[in-house]
Formats: sequence, C-alpha cells, structure tokens
Amino acid sequence: MSEQKKILFIINPISGVGKKNTIPPLIEKYLDKTKFRYEISYTKHRGHGKEIADAEKDRYDAIVAVGGDGSVNEIGSSLVGSNCALAIIPCGSGNGLARHAKIPLKLKNAIERINKFESTQIDVGSVNGKIFLGTCGFGFDALVAKKFDEYHQRGFAGYVKLVIREFKKYKPNTYAFEVDGKTIERTAFMCSVANSSQFGNGFTISPLSDLQDGKFELIFLEHVKFYRVPLLAGRFFNRTIHHSKHFESFTFDSSLTIRMLNTNPAYLHVDGEPAGAANTFQIVIHPLGLNLI
Repeated sequence: MSEQKKILFIINPISGVGKKNTIPPLIEKYLDKTKFRYEISYTKHRGHGKEIADAEKDRYDAIVAVGGDGSVNEIGSSLVGSNCALAIIPCGSGNGLARHAKIPLKLKNAIERINKFESTQIDVGSVNGKIFLGTCGFGFDALVAKKFDEYHQRGFAGYVKLVIREFKKYKPNTYAFEVDGKTIERTAFMCSVANSSQFGNGFTISPLSDLQDGKFELIFLEHVKFYRVPLLAGRFFNRTIHHSKHFESFTFDSSLTIRMLNTNPAYLHVDGEPAGAANTFQIVIHPLGLNLI
C-alpha cells in the first residue's frame, strides 16, 4: 500500500451557518483514512488562513480551504509555486472559484472529491503584488466589495440591497491601458480582470474564461439606466453577458498596466475581498502557478 498523504483542513468558523461543528464529523466519516492522515486548524482572524498555510505547507501534500472566497484566496495565495495542492470545501456565500472548477457545493461530495486526489495546475494572477485566483476588479464591483465588508446584513439578500443602494449614486471611472501597442481609454461602470468565469452565486462576468489557458480577460461594462439592470443581470446569470452591446472584453497573455484617469484612486478587490485603492494597477499572469484538487 502506498504511503498515506497528509492533509490539513483550515476551517473558517465564520463562513456558513453552523459549519464549524458540522464539518469535522463529515471529514471523519467521508475522508478515506486508508489514503490520508489529516489535521484540522481554525482561523481566528482575517489573514490567519494565510499565516497557517505559510507555516505548514511544506509539511502537507494538500491544504483544504474550508470557507468562502476570502478563505480560498488567503490559503491559495500561500500555495502558489509550492508542491502543496489546494483543495476547497466551499462554505461561503459566493464560492466563485469552486463553482467555476465544478467543486461540489454539497459538503459530503466535496470531501469525496478530495478522496480522488486528482490535482490539476491552474493559472493565477497578481495585481499590485496581491494574488488573485479568480477575479479582481477596480470599478463598481470593487466599491461593493468594500461596502459589503462593512455592511450590517450578510448573505445574498443583503448584497442585493447594497448593490441597489450604491448603483444609484455611482460615478463611472475612466481607465487607460495599452494592448497590442495601442493605448485605449474606456469610461466604464465595471472594470474587472477574469481568470475564472464568475464572481460567485452564478454571477458570470466572463463566460469564456479558462483557468489553464495562460490568458486573462479584461472586462468593461458600460453604465446603463437602472430600468435596464434586471435584463443585464439576467445575462450575467444565464452566461450570455458577452453578447450584450454594453459588454466589452480584451484578452491578454502578458503583464498589463491599468491607469486611472480620474483624480481619485479606485478601490480594488481580489476574489471579492477589498484590497485598498490605487491610481495604477499592474496585473501579472502566473501560468499554471497553483495545483488545485
């Protein structure tokens, strides 16, 4: 019999209702102990998942992020370029990368996927030195990420309320970037970079994105009248937004610099988590930089 692999589960006890007490018994029940030895750690504050992964990744064959997109980003960013693979048990509200990678949302099935231990290499990106696995953004999406982080109501309903409130007063930014030797300017409601296809909850911003093609998509969405939002939202959720006249996409396979032509810095999000603000954003692709189970 081959030697057992070592796995560390890092659980964010805040992600999901009751998951802190639910998941360890499920791991014990469904993880194949003939193949794996495992340990469990719990995060205590934001950034703790990365701290644990940084300290422990050399001791394990895989680290499992048990939480939402923020937890996945923290742990995954630590594992870029290492021999330790990332696995995901999705317990957040969006689960964007997990959904794109077709990782089961049902906990039992997600654990059974880990039992197969089939690892594949995926691209990752960095923006101003911050790693993102799925998406980053500098427009309305980044503003909402910042506001939602501070908002009193969690969950999808709270998110929708916040989006409606902020939409009515948002002023689009103007961006400049160079592609194929040409400088292009765009004034847009949303400006995002996509490695994977969606933000989460099926909200698909880049239906054609591929985690393994060494390319990212730079997405622009024009500002529209509020009465058009339901139709546009429908296109996001049925994966046809790229057919809208309000949508524009540029594919790139090398580093890209985006400059704000507004006087004020733009907010930034990485994988849906607020990450400060800046006037210039440097995006770098790290091809096949992460092993994903």
